[in-house]
Amino acid sequence: MSPLPDPVIRIHGITGARSACRVMGDRGFALLSPEHAAQTHGAQWFADLVTLVREEFPACDITAILDCRGRVSGALAGIDLGLDAVIVDPMPEPQLENLRDMAAQTNRLVMTEFPAKDVIYQMADDLLPDLELDKRLLAHLAA
Repeated sequence: MSPLPDPVIRIHGITGARSACRVMGDRGFALLSPEHAAQTHGAQWFADLVTLVREEFPACDITAILDCRGRVSGALAGIDLGLDAVIVDPMPEPQLENLRDMAAQTNRLVMTEFPAKDVIYQMADDLLPDLELDKRLLAHLAA
């Protein structure tokens, strides 16, 4: 069983995060960063985005997951910034265990595999307007 809530919603930016919060309300869900976000956007960018939507939608129960594939330093930053989980590339066991030990000290999760594809909802917030995003996510949840 996954320690992550279902659904996991992959966003591309603040528009998708706000849509997810509007639709999910107080139901638990995971907000997954864009692919390789630690490398392309930086851990601070995602942490700031999550902080902003948590302030705007205080009733939301968000688990923030940063995709750190390609940049292990992004995982360290994500843990330090208080993100709930980070996803890293597979690595030798001693290094992975050290990273997991550091994360566990602040109740964070280090993952080397993504959640199942049927659990991840791909928010098209880089293509669609707000109302369409909300409508499609509602339809997905109802299915």
